[in-house]
Amino acid sequence: MSAHIRVLVAEDDPAARRLLAQALPGLPGLTLCGMAADGLECLELIGRLRPDAVLLDLVMPGLDGLEVLRALGRRRDRPVVVVTSQVAHQGVVKCALSLGASYYLVKPVNTQTLPQLLRFLCGAPLERRALELLEAMGAAGLGMEASARAAVVLHQHPDALLKEAYAPTIAGQHTCYGSVEKNIRSMVDKLHANPTPAYLTLMDGLPPQRPSNLVFLRRLARALDGQG
Repeated sequence: MSAHIRVLVAEDDPAARRLLAQALPGLPGLTLCGMAADGLECLELIGRLRPDAVLLDLVMPGLDGLEVLRALGRRRDRPVVVVTSQVAHQGVVKCALSLGASYYLVKPVNTQTLPQLLRFLCGAPLERRALELLEAMGAAGLGMEASARAAVVLHQHPDALLKEAYAPTIAGQHTCYGSVEKNIRSMVDKLHANPTPAYLTLMDGLPPQRPSNLVFLRRLARALDGQG
């Protein structure tokens, strides 16, 4: 499975849909997984396709964007929602955010900004949780942030390869695969040599050998939603 963010577009304007359908596949780290022409279709596709993020227009037939947000508010596994609308009234913006929208973009949307924005919105809460878990284990150094980012990728895409899990750190720090691998390995070495209760909980006891980076990161990824 790709470590790309899977994006659903909900837009009633055919021209705007075509623009996004052409632009999104060429943006780094994003995959277009579906297109909806109205709010009802949007909710149906969210339930069926389970996207990571939704670009949601507000003015749509049948069920508008605000009603879609209200419906999503009752779901535990709701995706990140970025509203894209020509409506710039502050009252509408506040209403959308209060109903659970993660961000509000006034059209026309600069599609080149979407990869960075969606990476942040999809990963930020999980990354903070990963850092908290690592801090509780006594982790420190460059490997700590790299591990948190990698764990987020593996949480969102369990079958991702290490090169995909390391990609956010490689791109963000302008480094290479080998350096990321080394920093995480050094961190795990120290955690394994001086195991804290938090590390023992994560690993279900002390493994007879130091776990590989992939084994450790997958454990950390599962712990992000309480699966351990």
